[in-house]
Amino acid sequence: MSEQQARRRRGFAIAGGVTGGVALGAALAWGVPRYLARRTKAASSDPYAHEPFELPPQRSVLTVESRDGVPIHVETAGPEDADVTVVFVHGYMQDMATFYFQRKAVAEANRGGVSLRAVLYDQPGHGRSGPLPRTEYGIEDLAEVLHDVLAAVAPSGPLILVGHSMGGMTIQVFARLYEADFRERVKGVAFFSSSAAGLDTVETKPMRALRRLRRTVLPMLQQVAGWTPDLIDRSRLLAGDIGWLLTRKAAFGHVDPPASLVTLVERMNRRTSMQSIVGYARAILDHDETATLPLFEGLPALVVVGDEDLLTPPEHSRRLAAALGGSRFALIAEAAHSPQLEYPGEISQLLLEMIDKVVAEIGKGSAVSGAPKAAPQERDTSRYRRWSPFSRHHGHRLEP
Repeated sequence: MSEQQARRRRGFAIAGGVTGGVALGAALAWGVPRYLARRTKAASSDPYAHEPFELPPQRSVLTVESRDGVPIHVETAGPEDADVTVVFVHGYMQDMATFYFQRKAVAEANRGGVSLRAVLYDQPGHGRSGPLPRTEYGIEDLAEVLHDVLAAVAPSGPLILVGHSMGGMTIQVFARLYEADFRERVKGVAFFSSSAAGLDTVETKPMRALRRLRRTVLPMLQQVAGWTPDLIDRSRLLAGDIGWLLTRKAAFGHVDPPASLVTLVERMNRRTSMQSIVGYARAILDHDETATLPLFEGLPALVVVGDEDLLTPPEHSRRLAAALGGSRFALIAEAAHSPQLEYPGEISQLLLEMIDKVVAEIGKGSAVSGAPKAAPQERDTSRYRRWSPFSRHHGHRLEP
């Protein structure tokens, strides 16, 4: 064999080894996460495996066009002529499915002969709603959408507003922009994992990542005319198993969350386009409605947060509860940013108890928005029918 043939053969061997290594690495990169995800899903005890998250209880499904011409997906549950309407406003990178259990609780509730109706909608750029027609958004945009939805599907009658994360911020701005409507109609509020101000100073990995996203990707979106991050979105769709494992690790406080809930949260995150993820960054980081909070004084209020929430840490909810006055504050152990999903029985029960208080005050003819500031007190909950079909954990998990 000549020296030239020997060199050629060695070259083929090296090339074959490199190709084999690349192929093996690709197989591992694709196969290991897939294997781990499947194994984790199979090993998890899942009490919600048969819940129809895609087909929740509903009375109507419709599209409301916002003042910007954005199609907003809206669903309702309960009678159209209900005595009280409970409006759910979801947060960042989620959609109305985050309130699946609370929707079900309200739909099933019978509160002393007072009928309830639930109204849910997907925020612009989330779920099945269209995106806003600009690159960067403000919470004011979302407050106007809330106003448009109410005008279309709940134009009159008492309201209870429930906001998760960015949804809570939306309610705060709605109170400022539409103060007359707010004072006249809103009889109770609930804030899940939300904040009134200061998220730009939170030093956790997710919030630092959001600040970097705003500094790097947003200028690209603003400077390159007509560019949309479709390639990034397609890549996110392909990274299903990796995304599932990351969601399981980052989005839940419990060490063994039900696989169906991980899938639900991962799907909501994945359906939110990169355009919307970046577009809302400034709105979240710059949000400051501290001066608006006096408008909520005297209202029955519920403030809930998980003790392992890295996006809106517990001190933000503590400050919010203290500013509202008379609110009920609950710190949920072993819960992250979505306690309404991790501990649905407990959170739904707290919400129903707040609704009971609203119903009682409406029954007395109380002008709730003008009521004096209430003092915090312990409530006897023994008279309430417990809403617990979906409670997964036992024991006292609430901080008084």
